[in-house]
Amino acid sequence: MYKAIADAIDSQDLATAEQLLAAMEGESWENPMTAYYQARLAEAQGNLDEAEQKFRQLLTTSHSPQLVAKIRAGLGRIQAHRQAEYQAAIEDAKADPEAQSVGIFVLEPVPPAEKQAKAVQFGKIMAIDPYTARLQLPSRAWRLYRTGAIGELNHYHQQCQAAGIPSFSVALADILAVKVFPIFHIESLSPEVTVTYRISREEEGTFSFSWQDVSQMVEGLLPIFEECVDVNMRGKIQRKTEILDYAHICDLHLPQQQIILRFCDQIYEFTRGISLDTANSSKEKQGTSHQQWQQLSRIWQTNLPGKPVWKEFKAFAETALDFQELLKSVEPHIPFLRREDTNWDRAFHLYSTLAFCRDRRLE
Repeated sequence: MYKAIADAIDSQDLATAEQLLAAMEGESWENPMTAYYQARLAEAQGNLDEAEQKFRQLLTTSHSPQLVAKIRAGLGRIQAHRQAEYQAAIEDAKADPEAQSVGIFVLEPVPPAEKQAKAVQFGKIMAIDPYTARLQLPSRAWRLYRTGAIGELNHYHQQCQAAGIPSFSVALADILAVKVFPIFHIESLSPEVTVTYRISREEEGTFSFSWQDVSQMVEGLLPIFEECVDVNMRGKIQRKTEILDYAHICDLHLPQQQIILRFCDQIYEFTRGISLDTANSSKEKQGTSHQQWQQLSRIWQTNLPGKPVWKEFKAFAETALDFQELLKSVEPHIPFLRREDTNWDRAFHLYSTLAFCRDRRLE
């Protein structure tokens, strides 16, 4: 009987194979060979998930070396079939010439309770084992996962979306197209907000907007490095770079104007423009830089209640800093004086513009 079932499956006479298996119910339904051919039939019908599940269940209970070899061969065929489909889908996604441009693929946080189940799906999408997939799914903040052809990355995003795994993909060209205005002071708050920006010595001016134009905010702390001199245990002088302080930064996103307004406590001219001291209008009596930044921040906190605020920059940067080549192509647009450039500035700009482009895609 099993030979007849095998012959029917091999000749793609699946209806006959199904009838023969159904006829065996009650006689040898518990026989491992029956379970094996049930898995073979599911495989031939294209139900690969069902076939894989049956093969794996049988693998844990079978003690016959010959049957184990057959089961492993079946699992190998399923893996090869999925790999072929995977490659074909990627090639289709990359067929459009525009799909060859550079893109970025970002994974969004997955709730811990869902991680195990999502890892199985993510492993299939990325052709990796579930354990590795689980380690790569973030729990708290975005993870910059991969760069490459945007067509391929869009395919990954679509597959993740279908599996309920939060993610998004963005073309690098879209990132670079976003205009950034570093803000040096606020001229007025009514009837519209008017700010003074300075992109370079040759390009500066004023820009007016209403609070309704702002869709979201991005906040972060940028480390300020300083070279320090220390004496080690042997009494020798050694120089090392340490974090001396942090720069506060906040971006306001204006999607309709395709503009980011960038506020940073290292460049903001607190003695110019509107007074930030609500208790005393005298600019000479303003507080410390930290207090001044808090007063400045209170302006958008008061006028933008309920707007989304992205705050997980540090966790994102820990993954983004590994992408050195990508960061080289990103201009930081953070014009405060540093002893030397740092990729932390580039990583923040990338984080903010990714949020900007993600927001535009969700509109």
